[in-house]
Amino acid sequence: MQTETIITARLTPAELVELLRPMIRFELGQLLTSVPAAAEAEELLTVRAAATLLNVCPQTVHDWKRRGVLPYHKMGGRTYLKRADLLNALQAHQRSEKPARKETARPVMRKMA
Repeated sequence: MQTETIITARLTPAELVELLRPMIRFELGQLLTSVPAAAEAEELLTVRAAATLLNVCPQTVHDWKRRGVLPYHKMGGRTYLKRADLLNALQAHQRSEKPARKETARPVMRKMA
C-alpha cells in the first residue's frame, strides 16, 4: 500500500480531491488486478458442471459428496461446488495407475503334419 503524507492546511476541497485522486486510482487498480484470480477460485459449479470438469457422471459427484470427498454448498435448494475445492479434492485423491498386466508368453502349439 502506497502512503504519502498530505498536509491539508490551507487546501480547498477541490485541491484535496486532486491530491487524493491518483492514490485512489492506484489502490483501485491494485485491487482490480487481484480480483479475477480470487473470483475464479470462488467460482461455483453445479453438479453437472462439476461432473463435466472431473470427467465423471453426475451420480459419481453425488456419491463423492455423500462420502465427504467433495465439499459442497446448498443455496436455494440447489447444490454448488467451488471449482478450487474440486481441483484440491481431485489432486488429493488422485489414484496412481495400475501397471499393465504382464503378458505371459504362451507356447504356440503347431500341428505336425
